[in-house]
Amino acid sequence: MLEFLNISHSYNKQKILNDFSMKLEYGEVVSLLGPSGCGKTTLLKLASGIEKLQNGEIKLNNEIVSSPNIHLNTEKRDVGYVFQDCALFPHLTILQNIFFGMTSIEIEKQKNKIESLMKEINISRLSEKYPHELSGGQQQQVALVRAMASDPKIIFLDEPFSNLDSRLKEKIRDQMLHILREHNISALLVTHDPEEAMFMSDKIGILNNGSIEQFGSPIDLYLRPKSAFIAEFFGEINVFEGIVEDGSVNTVLGTFKCPNKFNNKKVKIVIRNEAINVFAENKLNLKKYKQPEFVTSPYFGYVMEARLLAGSTLVHLSLKVNQSNFHIHAKIPGLNFFNTNEKVFVSSDPSQIFVFKQ
Repeated sequence: MLEFLNISHSYNKQKILNDFSMKLEYGEVVSLLGPSGCGKTTLLKLASGIEKLQNGEIKLNNEIVSSPNIHLNTEKRDVGYVFQDCALFPHLTILQNIFFGMTSIEIEKQKNKIESLMKEINISRLSEKYPHELSGGQQQQVALVRAMASDPKIIFLDEPFSNLDSRLKEKIRDQMLHILREHNISALLVTHDPEEAMFMSDKIGILNNGSIEQFGSPIDLYLRPKSAFIAEFFGEINVFEGIVEDGSVNTVLGTFKCPNKFNNKKVKIVIRNEAINVFAENKLNLKKYKQPEFVTSPYFGYVMEARLLAGSTLVHLSLKVNQSNFHIHAKIPGLNFFNTNEKVFVSSDPSQIFVFKQ
């Protein structure tokens, strides 16, 4: 459906994209994640034709639409674009915004579909209003409908939910995903939010230094990150260092198995907050703590503080080892009423512990 081949692009002699390649299949939703300035929005602009390509090729439906010698104009690419700031014309009504740039024949052809879409997301009553009369969420809904008005085969989404509060964001991205699936439209989404990427996407690409560091399904990137950089994108982590001996490495949280290729090498151990289990000091919890599937810490932890989050509790722990204190974060499902300075058992889920060469 959409293919980037060896894309390199610079601004003022600063390279933003460096030999970037990626493929998006028909009907897929793909997200691009990465730090600010890594080239995510530049890729959308190049793919949509807003900017001209300097090096490489971009194909849509196996047709080259961008190369150093070829540039197909945006309106001929059969794409939709939803901007971060909605980009609605303030002097036009909502319906005029949606049909902007379309001929009367095209409007008549798409009229029923647009009316159905507006009804589906409950904005039919807004058709004669102006953008300044709408909330941020309503403007974003209008921007989505406008992007679909020309019947595109692919839509580019440039952080479309970043200006919305969390509750509204969940509602609108759910609506958007439903509409994309219902109409079998491909989408390329740029976002800073890993949870959003995991919810929306069939595949996720992580950008680093202008190229793809890892590309795959959300579960693949979450459970099999290729680097600490990748692992850190999907939640808070605890990081330790150690030297591998005989296929294992010792940490304050216990001894973890490692591939033999790391033997006698210094490694970085990455442990997700949600991989750490915390148990109150009693006989019942001692039995849970020593279950064989967990890696157990030889040291007691002491609760520094416990903070309630949405559906979970973040526990700050101190593990005292000889004269040193190790500060650990654990994210525990549900409500957990630990007291400050309470003595606890600590164990870890090895499926969410990753070892990387230093």
